[in-house]
Amino acid sequence: MSGRLPVVGGLAGGVGTTTVARALHGRDLGRVCGPDLLPDVVVTRDTAAGLAAAALVAPAPGPGAPVLVLHPGTADPDGIDADAAGPGWAAVVALPAVPGWARSADPWSDAAGVLTRPGPSAAVRRYADAIGRIVTALTTSGRLDRPLTPAGVGGLRPMRGVLAVPTGPVR
Repeated sequence: MSGRLPVVGGLAGGVGTTTVARALHGRDLGRVCGPDLLPDVVVTRDTAAGLAAAALVAPAPGPGAPVLVLHPGTADPDGIDADAAGPGWAAVVALPAVPGWARSADPWSDAAGVLTRPGPSAAVRRYADAIGRIVTALTTSGRLDRPLTPAGVGGLRPMRGVLAVPTGPVR
């Protein structure tokens, strides 16, 4: 990826924000709130409630939109109504479940290596393909070539206190 590191935030706790941030080698913003400043990648569950939460913060259609990632509640992401997430997302990517990570001693390290050393399982290969679609959407949109700036007053902020997010170029 070019430009700065991607910033990843979740619309609720436990939606897979850290796992996605590690897979993208990005910055983990944790749980976020408010529609004024969306991180580069927004993570929510692939449930009706998760899609409704995404629709509440969905950006207006236009260039440089963030990517919405749907964390799996089931092993099969087919049948998800991505239109329910609202308009304006650069892409809506449904992640497949990786059952082995639930038993892993360090699933975040497993996720961090998914693009550089995909595992032998079909689930890990599908997860790597989905992460690749996120990278493609971010790269194509040019979003990472611009600093992450608020669209208005009181932008999207982490729920757990203040977190400085470097927005300069990757060195």
